[in-house]
Amino acid sequence: MRTLAALLMVALIIIPIQASAANGGMWEDAREGILGGTLGGISLSLSGNTTDSSISMDVIDLPTVIEVYTATWCTSCVTTEHTLDEAIGDADVTRIHYHRHKFEVEDPFGSNGTEERWESIYGTASTSVGGAPRLAPTTVFDGERLHLGTTSKSDSLQSDFSASLAIGPSHVYDGSMSLSAIESEGVTEFSWDITTMIYNCADNCPIETRTAWLLFVEGSASFPDGSNGIGDYIHVLHDAVPLDGPIGSTVIDVPPAWDGDDMSAVLLVDWSLEPSPPEPGIVGKIIPAPSVAILVCMLAALVPRRRSTILH
Repeated sequence: MRTLAALLMVALIIIPIQASAANGGMWEDAREGILGGTLGGISLSLSGNTTDSSISMDVIDLPTVIEVYTATWCTSCVTTEHTLDEAIGDADVTRIHYHRHKFEVEDPFGSNGTEERWESIYGTASTSVGGAPRLAPTTVFDGERLHLGTTSKSDSLQSDFSASLAIGPSHVYDGSMSLSAIESEGVTEFSWDITTMIYNCADNCPIETRTAWLLFVEGSASFPDGSNGIGDYIHVLHDAVPLDGPIGSTVIDVPPAWDGDDMSAVLLVDWSLEPSPPEPGIVGKIIPAPSVAILVCMLAALVPRRRSTILH
């Protein structure tokens, strides 16, 4: 009986470790050294006919946020974006495509604001993995899992993307968030509220931080001169504006659409957790987890040995 119990303990320890390694190997940590991510993705249409609109959504119903760094000259981006289409299928997602802007001579999209958001959040991880803070193509899921380039880490890039999509965000929020816009005489006032998000933690809670952003995304923009041949570029991010506080109202100049009338305002929330200071008298050191081999050896010691019979 003890033998069976020991074997079950080994299985319960090893299987989750192996599963975690298999999934974790498909992506990089998008926020190197920081426990955090991005949620939200609720949006308001800013078409010419919109003068007063609002949206509120429960956190549990929020779409997956997928952020893509791309460029109109990036031929490998065509591969990753088509693969991303296949991985998403009919899943509920909000896609945001950042276009290279700094030191850019071909790509007409993007702005200083879009570059500053990308670099401030994903620049460290991108540099660690690829050697530069802004690399096309890069794909980030939930602000947590970063995929750089076109090389897969499993049997295919689509499998990598599908796994990253399926795992979902790691945040512990409930509640809701809201966004509204009122346009009058060419001026648009935006109001937001993320104080209604509930941080689910009872004791010894990490220090929680959240920052709201308003992103202006054009549904589709035609640029036949793009050398990667896409022609019509979708989910084009034109500007990213950090908002002051978890609740408020402000007037923001809405960037003009490249063409057409399909600009939207998208509310995102960046969240992060920092460990709370240790209680007095408790040494705030983390004991490293034992390796699988050590665990197996420890558990093997629990298995009773068969007594040998001594013949006289």
